[in-house]
Amino acid sequence: MNITLVFYILNSTLLLLHEIESGYEKEWKILKLPFRITGFLILHIPIIILMFYGLLELYKQTQIGLILGVITGIGGIVPFFVHKKIFYREGHFDSPISNILIYTSILTGGGTIILSICSII
Repeated sequence: MNITLVFYILNSTLLLLHEIESGYEKEWKILKLPFRITGFLILHIPIIILMFYGLLELYKQTQIGLILGVITGIGGIVPFFVHKKIFYREGHFDSPISNILIYTSILTGGGTIILSICSII
């Protein structure tokens, strides 16, 4: 297994764990998403499908896999900006485990972006 796949899997795992916490934190309220939990869950269906599809394509080292690697890597960086900078609310997404997920996602997301771009070039 190559290092890009390892970073992609770690990043995707951290993102999925963060999204589980997002359900607990009722993120649809924080981001003012319509349709509450139902809309929140439906929104995640294509995201999760693309994550799994991206893993398959990245394993085959296809162009679309590398592009989805970059997109998923960006997804690893987004929670930091959303929950620590743009929509920060005290008492939300600030437990020790939440911080571990958010800050390690920056590392795995950044690594996934860099490794995917280097494979494209």
